[in-house]
Amino acid sequence: MNSSFRSGHLFLFMLVGMLLFAAPLMAKDFLYVPVNNALQIIDCETDTIVKTVPVYSDYIMQSTYSPDGKRYYLNAQHSVYVFDTTTHEMVDTFRFSSELSKVTITGLAVSTDNKTLFLSTNIVKKKQNIPKLNVLPPQLIAYDIGKKKMVKNYPIPHMVFQILTVQNDKNRLLLLGTDLVEIDLKTGKTKKRIGIMNPSKDEEGKNCLAIWDNSSPGDHGIFTTPYYTATGMGYLFVNRKNGKVDLLQGKDVWFEYSTTLSPDKKFLYGVMDELIKIDAATGETVKSVPVPQGTCYAINITSDGKKLYVGPAGPDVSVYNTDTLELIGVIPLVADGVVAHRFSM
Repeated sequence: MNSSFRSGHLFLFMLVGMLLFAAPLMAKDFLYVPVNNALQIIDCETDTIVKTVPVYSDYIMQSTYSPDGKRYYLNAQHSVYVFDTTTHEMVDTFRFSSELSKVTITGLAVSTDNKTLFLSTNIVKKKQNIPKLNVLPPQLIAYDIGKKKMVKNYPIPHMVFQILTVQNDKNRLLLLGTDLVEIDLKTGKTKKRIGIMNPSKDEEGKNCLAIWDNSSPGDHGIFTTPYYTATGMGYLFVNRKNGKVDLLQGKDVWFEYSTTLSPDKKFLYGVMDELIKIDAATGETVKSVPVPQGTCYAINITSDGKKLYVGPAGPDVSVYNTDTLELIGVIPLVADGVVAHRFSM
């Protein structure tokens, strides 16, 4: 074998090795599903439950994640349970209510630096042996996760179910409830961005139950939710990278609790009693199918955009093909749940 032939093959092997080393590792998807007595983790490759963590017995109304994807926070309305997504173990519990102060959490989010937990709360206080309740105005609480204490609070509008951080501005939050408002964390001042229940003269009143955020750490950063008007329905888009807000008019009226946006941002998928696929540019219905398991609340999509996880509402999650909306299978859970989130690791 001549030297030029050997050197040519050596160069080829080195080039292949460099390309393999430089190629990004494919992330594996897991669906985290909080149910009433455990956190269950589904491997999205095999569609099987790979771990059940039975460390609480509580009703989980909402959940959210830290932007770095390392923590998962479960809102049990008076407490927040914290899970480490690398070990799949519960690492902390934050309890906010006491005998003389009842704190009900209606929304939660984690700051862009992963250090602060923002909580939308309703607070009722009483004094010992005095039969009188003091109902405070709704409050946004900033809670230092490391120090485990409240560091600031702000008066906010009623019924804030969704708190959205803005990646390029740590001092700004978007609060979605009776309206979509923006709050300046330096001054505490709020301004209305979109009228929901309190529309401006040039706006149409909307009905929006924005409890579910079906996003994932590291995705496109766009929150979506359906809304209803007297004449039809539409979809609200909030870009958490820059705070940009858009509305999309739906061509048909569907009953949907929540939606998710595909990784390529071409399609919206919504769910209640049907699974609906919507063109995210035009609002046109692409396809719809009934959900055999019945009403579902949450809907999540894999990082490659190929599979949907519909539910829970009862004790199961249904798996669908995103292209055809064909039912792939049903994954039983140990109890009922209402939320879920996909993590890629």
